[in-house]
Amino acid sequence: MNTPRLFLLTDDFLPHQGGSRVYYHELLSRLEGVDCRVLTRQQEGDAAFDERQVYQVERMGLSAWEFLKPLRMQFLPIYVRLLWRTIRTIRRFKPTVLVAGELVPTGPVAALCARWFRIPLVVFTHAEGPPTIGRTRFQSRLARWACGQARWVIAASDNAQDGLVRWLGVPVEKIEVVLPGVSEEHFEERFRARPGQKMDEITLLSVSRLIERKGHRTVLEALPELIRDFPGMRYVVVGTGPLENELRALAHDLGVASQVRFAGKVDALGLMAAYAAADCFVLPNMDNAETGDTEGFGIVFGEAAAHGVPVVGGRAGGTTHSIRDGETGFRVDGANVKAVADAVRRIFRNGGLYARTYGEAGRQMAEREFHWSGRAKRFKQIVFPG
Repeated sequence: MNTPRLFLLTDDFLPHQGGSRVYYHELLSRLEGVDCRVLTRQQEGDAAFDERQVYQVERMGLSAWEFLKPLRMQFLPIYVRLLWRTIRTIRRFKPTVLVAGELVPTGPVAALCARWFRIPLVVFTHAEGPPTIGRTRFQSRLARWACGQARWVIAASDNAQDGLVRWLGVPVEKIEVVLPGVSEEHFEERFRARPGQKMDEITLLSVSRLIERKGHRTVLEALPELIRDFPGMRYVVVGTGPLENELRALAHDLGVASQVRFAGKVDALGLMAAYAAADCFVLPNMDNAETGDTEGFGIVFGEAAAHGVPVVGGRAGGTTHSIRDGETGFRVDGANVKAVADAVRRIFRNGGLYARTYGEAGRQMAEREFHWSGRAKRFKQIVFPG
């Protein structure tokens, strides 16, 4: 029996930060008996990352031509280069299934190649994809056509599925939902958190890119009020991004800089240690009204739950999957400073007893629902039903 071969074409991939990049990496790493290959753009530090993987990664340079922007054709070279490299890889690799990691630009390129080479096509999307693309006529047409050519359209959350139906008119019966999961190391007992045990040294934690919709600004603005109630509270921010300097300045202006630590990018062991030391995970995510960007699932909420850390997240996007409101933590309006502060206070009621209760409930939920092995098994059953 021939080994099935899966070819993923994606615009972005690890080691670049982001939930969708982790999603694809974790699925491919667990597809037993499947030969997987990835074609994606070059990233800083990609060579060291690629050589450690069980699947093969091919890289290419992708950049727009800004001088074509007045003609609205600046992305044309990206499509052309994607098409050329995809054709070349298909001829060499001879995949059983072709997978597009995004609705655009990889969706239409993969759809075209799938027709030429008569290969079954899978198109993936996350929650931010449909509303962002659906706002532009040209891209929405390309995305609709790609989804129409696909044998399966896979959404990474119910929210993403709703977006496909609402913004792009994809028939719901054509969509399969495969939720993200949590890596096994997050469940290791040595990294299990003990929230609320030291009420005089409470640690709040955020893990994400430093961009506006993640809600770091709201947490910082809530800190002065929270520190009055919990003088030993500190806030650890893991991740990098374009808002870092602005957030550092805000912490200084609010008078809380001494109790905020920007940890930057950390390695896997450092991330485990950060979760294990946390008393509450806080990331009040919100929608980006201008672009439609939102939280697809919130893998970091699932990771925090796996460590036994209670969470405070935003109501936006697909966080209903990763946060059980009032059970493992709270979902609040990510732009409302008072709502975030009140949610944190509720977690630390009764001398930390609630923090431990919410944390344990999150741990049990993660054990039941968030293992990547189960997600990969479901994906394989969809794509390789035989």
